[in-house]
Amino acid sequence: MRRRIVPLLVLLVGLGLFWATRERSPAPPGIEVSSDVAECRRHLLAIYDGLRAYHERFGRLPERAGVGFLASLVADGIWENDEAHAALLTCPGPGARPVTPTTDLSDPSTWTEDSSAYAGRDPIGSPIEKFPAGGPAASALAACDNQAGCNHPGILNVLYTDRTVRTFELAALLRRGEVPPGTEHLIVGPDSPLSGLRVLSVH
Repeated sequence: MRRRIVPLLVLLVGLGLFWATRERSPAPPGIEVSSDVAECRRHLLAIYDGLRAYHERFGRLPERAGVGFLASLVADGIWENDEAHAALLTCPGPGARPVTPTTDLSDPSTWTEDSSAYAGRDPIGSPIEKFPAGGPAASALAACDNQAGCNHPGILNVLYTDRTVRTFELAALLRRGEVPPGTEHLIVGPDSPLSGLRVLSVH
């Protein structure tokens, strides 16, 4: 019996280390991550876990777009309607617009583009064919909305269907010519210069 227990313990420790590392989802080398960017990444990973729970309960992801895609976690009963979960549903960046105080995450009639500083997926205009999905099939689920400029100075966080958070650095994108010269912040949504962010909506 003891021979069986030791390999099992080794396996459990290994899995624990794997998930701990996976949750950190570090930024690419060369990008300095400030505390607000790291906190934002934590929010996005929590949103992913909420979406995963939503998918397990309903057999699909939320059918609302933008802010509604995210707020459905509360409205449809996956998360409690409390301050802690409301905080997770918006970007903590210093340049992010504050959430309008009349927002009630359990009541869709109160939702506006100012109900979160995150952009959410538009599952109507850009259906999610598979969830979870990785590799070439991975696509964006949520991101800093950058509606008032950069939520984080020069940085944008994006959550993907494989539970990774990719941190984009505007300066690096400009150097590589991936965005037009003079771009001051990355637009998120249908007009984004990055095609992978056009599946998101701020509304």
